[in-house]
Amino acid sequence: MYLRWFTSILFLLILSGCNIQNLQPGSDLSHLVEVQKRAHDAYQNEDWQTAEKEYLYLTKNYPAEIEPWFRLGNIYARTNRLDAAVAVYREALLRDQKNSKIWHNLGIVHLRQATHTFIEMQEYTDVNDPLNVRARLAVDAVDELMANRFGAAVPE
Repeated sequence: MYLRWFTSILFLLILSGCNIQNLQPGSDLSHLVEVQKRAHDAYQNEDWQTAEKEYLYLTKNYPAEIEPWFRLGNIYARTNRLDAAVAVYREALLRDQKNSKIWHNLGIVHLRQATHTFIEMQEYTDVNDPLNVRARLAVDAVDELMANRFGAAVPE
């Protein structure tokens, strides 16, 4: 509990400190911190609509920052807007190509997209078609992989 609270406060402080040089004319640092806090709180409470609004504001006004892009991608993934998640994760990667969390989540979204494609394929193709059978095996394999969380939990 304390670690999560401390991490949240540390995140806000670091992000607000990093943003000082990126402030646009007329911007107010206290407003930035308020938006970051609202975004973070909404995200933690799974209030995806509010979190999305706040992170969109941050990506528009502070585009160099990685965390809002990453969180926005997570929101899109969790609300099953997979194409939007891919686009936003790609934006995040333009800012930090070595961020393994972004790569990981992008890969998960691509797996989900592939699974949806294979499921749709099964609906339209003959059940005895060898590729239909392979699609079923692919879906089962990905489902098992996702259920096991790749053997370990990955922090957000």
